[in-house]
Formats: sequence, C-alpha cells, structure tokens
Amino acid sequence: MRDVLVAAALGFALLPGVWTLLKPAVFRELTARPLLALMALACGLMAVWWLLPLVPGRLAAFAIPVIAAVDVLFYLRSRADYGRSRGLPPGSLGLGNSLDAIDDPTFYARAARRWGPVFKMSQFQRPVACIVDLPLGLEIMESQRANLAQPRLPFGRLSPGNYIEFMQDEQHARYRGILKSALSGPVVTDSRPGVRSVMQHELSAWAERDRGQGSDPDPVLERISFASLVRVVFGIAADDPRVDELEQSFAALGSARMFLERRPEQRQEPYNRLVGIVRDFGTGMLADRATGADPPPRSLLGEILKTDPAQLGDDTLIGNLVLIVHVTRSNIRGLLGWVLKEYCDHPEFGLEIREAASGTTTATASVGALAGNFVNETLRLHQSEYFYREVKHPISIGPYRIPRGWLLRVCVRECHDNPDVFPHPEQFDPKRFAGRHYTKGEYCPFSDGSHSCFGAGLAVMIANTLVTVLATGFQVRGVADGPVVRQGNRHWSHWRPSLAFRVAVSLPGAGTE
Repeated sequence: MRDVLVAAALGFALLPGVWTLLKPAVFRELTARPLLALMALACGLMAVWWLLPLVPGRLAAFAIPVIAAVDVLFYLRSRADYGRSRGLPPGSLGLGNSLDAIDDPTFYARAARRWGPVFKMSQFQRPVACIVDLPLGLEIMESQRANLAQPRLPFGRLSPGNYIEFMQDEQHARYRGILKSALSGPVVTDSRPGVRSVMQHELSAWAERDRGQGSDPDPVLERISFASLVRVVFGIAADDPRVDELEQSFAALGSARMFLERRPEQRQEPYNRLVGIVRDFGTGMLADRATGADPPPRSLLGEILKTDPAQLGDDTLIGNLVLIVHVTRSNIRGLLGWVLKEYCDHPEFGLEIREAASGTTTATASVGALAGNFVNETLRLHQSEYFYREVKHPISIGPYRIPRGWLLRVCVRECHDNPDVFPHPEQFDPKRFAGRHYTKGEYCPFSDGSHSCFGAGLAVMIANTLVTVLATGFQVRGVADGPVVRQGNRHWSHWRPSLAFRVAVSLPGAGTE
C-alpha cells in the first residue's frame, strides 16, 4: 500500500511537467530534431533506472518534496499577479502559456483583452513585456531608446561588424545610411521591369506544369523571391546563368530557420564564398565602368560602388549584402504567400485590377493604386506582426516597471485590429486604403525610427508587381487549404498559409486537362 501511495504522489508531482511536454510545440520541436528527442528519451530512461531502486525509501523523503516545491514555484511564477508588488504588468510567465503562444494565432489578442494593452508572458523562460497599443509602443521605443537595444541572433557574427539589423549606435547609423541611400527610389523603380519579367517567366512555367490542376505554390514563390532580390541587389537578370550559381551557393547557408538558429561557425565557409562571388560582381562593374561599357542595370551594389568604389573592400558592408538577400528572401516569400492567398480568397479585387488595366471599367483608381491598396491590406492582416527590443536598463510603461534583460514586443498585428481605426478589422478590405492616409500610430507595418525597415519600398514593389502580374496575365484559384501555421517553431517566426494550401494556375483562356 505504501508503494502505491508513493507512486501516486510521484505521478501527481510530475503531472505538470508531463502536461507541458505534451504541448504541440514540444512535439513539433522533437520531431524536427530527432537527435534531441533520442537524447531526451535516453535521459528519461536513465532517470527511471536510477530512481526505481530508491522507491519508496529516499525517493519518498527527498524527490517528491523537491519536485512538489518546483511545481509550486512554477505555479506561483505563472500567476497573472506575479511580481505585482515590484510593478510588473499582469499576465502569465508560465511555460505552458509560452508554448501555447507558438500555436495560437489569437494568443496576443486574447491576452490583451484579458489583461489590458500591456501584459507579460515568456518566450520559453525569457520574460517579455507585450504592448498592444501602437501609439504607446512607438512612443516607448522612441522615448526609451537609450535603454533599449535591437535583439541579436547568432548569424550576425558571420559579418565582422554584425548584421545591419543588430548593429547599434554610430555603426548602425553609418551602414544604414549607406544602404538606405543606395536602395533609393530610382533603384526600386528601375528594378520593377526586371522583377515583372521574373514573375511572368516563373508563373508561366508554373501554369505550363500545373495546367489548372492545383499544386504547391511554395517553390514558385521561393524562386520569385530569390530572383527578384538578386536582380535588385546585384543587378543580375533572371535569365543570367549566374542566378543558378548563386542559388546553389545560398542553399549551402541552409534554410531560413536553420540559418537563424544554428551556430554561425557552421556556415562560415559558404558565407565567405558568397562574399567572394559578390566581390567578383563588383569588380566586374568597376571594370566595365572604366572601359566605358554599357552600364549594367541599376542595383544596390552598383549604387554603393558608384558613390565610393573603395566600399568593395569593406567586409562588413559586402557581407551584409549577402545576409540581406538570404534573410530578406524568407520575408519576401512570406509576404508573397499571403498576397497569393488573399488573391485566391478574394478574386473580386483581382477582377477590378484586371478591368482597370484593360480600360473596361469606370473606376478612377489606377492599377498601381488598386494593387497598392491590396498589398497594404495584406500587410495589415499578415506579416507585419511585431517589433522587438531588448531592455538594457529598466524602463517604465505607464504604471509598470520592466526589468533589465526582458524583451519588449510591440504586437503590431493585433494593433492593426483596432476597430476605431479599421472598422470590421477581421474583414479583408483593400478599399479601406483608398484615399485614406493612416498615421504611424494607426498603421505601421515596417516599424518606425532608426531601426525601421529601409527596404520597405522594395518589399511593397515586389508584392505590388505580383498582384498586377496575376491580375493581368493569369488565372489562379485556391483548390485546397487548411489552418495557418508557423513558419518555424519559435515565437518570432511568422505565420503563413497552411501547408495544405494548393493553387491552380493557368493562362487566360487555357482549359484544364
């Protein structure tokens, strides 16, 4: 009887931990990392092997009270009023709550309704102060700028001076100034025909393969994203054989998730090789300029070298061009995925753009304006999910005190659901952007301030071009769908359309087989 009671007590003490391990995010992580799963299983078996001889003696006297004490500590920490006496905001720091946030796209909106526009949670065991109030979030980021820093990911160590997004102070101002100036309006505008050519080529090839039956759009959108960025950053056309060489070299850096999470030392060799390739591109540009050859298409690299050819020797700057392409292609791919999804779900807006392009409508809006409204609404609902900062020194948000070492998350996606700004915010309605200018405190998909996205114009141009090319040259329709999913198993991973999402694409007038 005593053994049964001990076993029951042990099981009860372990129940919270077992419950947490059964969360979908944990299962997904172990599935994605089978070696980690095997190690966890081995550790569990060893623990059981070690504990069994102790039942019911020392285990009853030591292990059960210790486990119960840990359970109590985790429970107290997970309570919404934990830290209230220290000025912490409401909300749960519990691990289970943190894991739920990975799987629930409504988590932050529900938390704000429950606890107010400022609340706390954890990204695993790192506390986070969340703000679901866009004017307040932007004001805190500006007024507390000296106490906040841009969070860093390990891959920034590949570049001697770090990745532009993770740089601080004078270094960030210098390199941001170079890159923002080079990626000016003329570069983006001049690149539009090349990007359009990329899309027409890739979509036509997809239509030929698909013939209106339905297939996975991911490979096509990946290629469009990569080829478009290569055109803008390096001035290389889609039919240039160097595009395939570059794609293979970038593939060696790994997928976006693996690249962001793995130790950068494992990617140093392919990164160095890509830096060498980009330098070769730059050397060729300078040589052509010296001989009076026809100038290449305008590009980010070309504009940098036009201003100062010596920049070709800057390891940090040239390395950042490599990192910008590899990191940004994932973000562009995510935006294009949502554009395609909304286009399939709301064909009436595509028809409006097609009619405007053909002149068969009385609408006064131009094709560019209609496409821009479509993309703005897509950004409002998707892909502009958050801004992050790291709290370097304690800050105050109204009555709350946020300690050093916490993360600050401005929940932009949830802020864009404010019904006072966007009536019926759950509806996809591009017309809400027609003739209406929103302030940064109302609509801010690309952040604000010194760390705002200097490539916002490029991202919007690529997305606008996709909408226009789809509307004027192709017939697409969704044929399968499912629930949205995380692009990765992390809190900062973007949501994306379902893995089951399939699209039928064909040329106008083409039949299906």
